[in-house]
Amino acid sequence: MGEGEGPESSNQPDTRISSPFSWRGDSYPSILDSETPDHLSRIRDLGIPYIFDIHTHFFPETVMKLIWRWFDNVNWAIGYRLPEAERVERLHHNGIQRFTTLNYAHKTGMASSLNDWTYTNYKNWKGAIPFGTFYPEEGVLAYVKKAVEEYGFLGFKLHCEVSKLNLSRPELADTFLYLQEKQIPILIHSGTAPLPGEFTGIEFFKPFLETYPKLKVIVAHMGASEISAYASLLDTYPNLGLDTTMVFVDFLATGKAEDIDRSVSYLETYKDQIYFGSDFPNIPYNLNHPITRFLDLPISDSAKQKILHQNAENLFFK
Repeated sequence: MGEGEGPESSNQPDTRISSPFSWRGDSYPSILDSETPDHLSRIRDLGIPYIFDIHTHFFPETVMKLIWRWFDNVNWAIGYRLPEAERVERLHHNGIQRFTTLNYAHKTGMASSLNDWTYTNYKNWKGAIPFGTFYPEEGVLAYVKKAVEEYGFLGFKLHCEVSKLNLSRPELADTFLYLQEKQIPILIHSGTAPLPGEFTGIEFFKPFLETYPKLKVIVAHMGASEISAYASLLDTYPNLGLDTTMVFVDFLATGKAEDIDRSVSYLETYKDQIYFGSDFPNIPYNLNHPITRFLDLPISDSAKQKILHQNAENLFFK
């Protein structure tokens, strides 16, 4: 599938079967040239005006293509290999009217330029909530302050696996203290799925949270594949949250099916601390799949309303 073409369906099954990541059952959610977002009537019936997706990615085109190349190498089909403007249209088409601009750096000197790029472009993406990133390097606090105080960014994203990032690096202490004081949320990929990293896992995350107990942190993928370990921290740390990104779907890249099934109860118990996320555009299925699967879960309407909409609204605009 070339840049600018629609989601591809003709050769997906063989590609998916050869992927190192497994699927539930024998069938795969389709990637179609046209979507039918039949979930829209269901969210209206719940009184949800629109979905707030807290985990969507925006990178400069050259970087995004490199990311897609990595996914190609592990036979992870990219469902939305589309130009940027068309990707935003697909979000709106699926009832997602607010979404984050997540990106992250994997080397020195990259984070500040990503923040500049996001600031220059995010107003072109209707509904975008601007997120920055940072990296353990000289000047990190200065460009984080610029992102907050000059650019008006509402959050930050870190990826411990890709960035080989130890959250306890001393170079980041002042930055974390600043964000804790300002109550600016950080969305952190610190879990060991789909692939573990040198500094991923609850053994690295828990000491970090103990150091900054009032920091607003959202753990990507509910901490998969250690969901129960991360969920066990929610009572102690009221500013901690989890996002549902790629958890309750048929593509099992973030944990075993039995562990995911056992995690459904957390959505009810901690419905005020969990946020809906999709990982768009880097998903191997239509965007309606994670939404429909979430709506099908045996949890209360109140939990669905909070997770799909209210919690993120309160996080940024309360």
